[in-house]
Order: sequence, then C-alpha cells, then structure tokens
Amino acid sequence: MLDLGVMSCCNRYTVLCVDDEEEFLEYLTSILKQYFLKVYSVASVKEAYAIIEDNPIDIIITDLYMPKTNGIEFIKKIRSERSSISAIFLTACFEKDFLHAAVPLGLDAYLIKPVSLEELFETLQRTVELIEKRSVKTYTIKGGTSFDLCDEVLYETASRKIINVTQKELALLCLLIKNQHTILSKSVIESYLWEFESIANSAVKTLINRVRNKIGSDAIVTHSTTGYSIVLEELTP
Repeated sequence: MLDLGVMSCCNRYTVLCVDDEEEFLEYLTSILKQYFLKVYSVASVKEAYAIIEDNPIDIIITDLYMPKTNGIEFIKKIRSERSSISAIFLTACFEKDFLHAAVPLGLDAYLIKPVSLEELFETLQRTVELIEKRSVKTYTIKGGTSFDLCDEVLYETASRKIINVTQKELALLCLLIKNQHTILSKSVIESYLWEFESIANSAVKTLINRVRNKIGSDAIVTHSTTGYSIVLEELTP
C-alpha cells in the first residue's frame, strides 16, 4: 500500500533517469516531477555522467541495456565514486545473469518494463524508506547549532532552543547538509532554490549571509570561485 507520508519525503531528493526510449523517458519524468525535488532525464550514459558531475543526485533510475554500454557498468562506476546514490534498474525481462551482476553493487530495486504506476510507486517508496533509514537525522554544525533533517528544525545545540528560519533559509540548509562533502556552486544553489524565479545576482550571497547570522560565520565556507560548503562537527544518530 502506498504510504503518503513516505512519498511526501520525496521532495527532499533528486532523481536522475537514464533511458534511450524517448517516449518512456518523458512519461517517467513527468510522473517523478510531481513528487521529487528535482528530476533530470537523459538518453545516454555520457549525458548522465555530466549531470552527476555538476549536481547532487540521490537516486538513479537507469535502463539495463543502452547503446555502447549497460546499466551495470554505469552504476558500478558511479558507486565507486559515490556509494550513497541509490540505484533502480529497468529491464525488459528478468535475467539471472543480470541479478548476479547487480547484487554486488547493492542494487536497491529493479523494475520490469512495461512498468505500472503501482509498481513504480511501491519501488520508489521502498527506495526512499531505505534512504531515510541510512540517513543520519541530526547534524551538529560548527558554531553551536544543530539541524534535524527529518523534521527540518534548526536549534541551539546546548539549550535546544529552536531558531526560526525562512523557507529559503531552510531549503539552503537542507541542500548544504545533504551535500556536506561537496562544494555547491552559485548556479547549482540558484537552480535548486529559485528554479524559475527571476532573482538578483547577489541573491545567493545575501541568503548565505542571513543563514550565517543564525548558525555562525564559520559554519558556511566560501570557496573562492567555486562555491560554498557547510562545516559539521559531529553526527548524532
């Protein structure tokens, strides 16, 4: 049964769909965009690598067989670099050889085409549940504040007093913490926080400074010419 509570958590995650069947790719993307924070869709592994290089990805949904490569080799390479990314394979039929090759990669799920909406939602629900279970819920930020990623609450670590934040400040904190090992460029932050909005050139810098005023000036590092990252002190399960 579809758990709407779990599906509501999808808006914190980003999906990359890789499939050379254009019609199916458009169909899948249109559905996922209703639930997930951001959805990228590409027709080749080469394009997929470019997306992953420049953007934080949580879930990859990829066809098993594509021209010049296959989903197994693609996920094997990605997992060697970013082991936390969840992987869902799409295949035209069940194959034992495929399963034997996929198991060592920590396959999260596989779907047999044609995929029904019920199967798709159930698989996504299980995948999001696994991500949530693997995720550390509370992060201690350098400077004396903590952030509960599950409840999306910022508070003073010592007193546990809640610190009020705006929706944009909250979105920025979630983005930085989820990508704590990555330097996020100004353009990536703009894309996530103001996707279709017209904003001033200084919008990201202004937002960063507002958040720094609440969590400490040293908690967010500015990397000259490349972007921003957050500094965490410890992880609390």
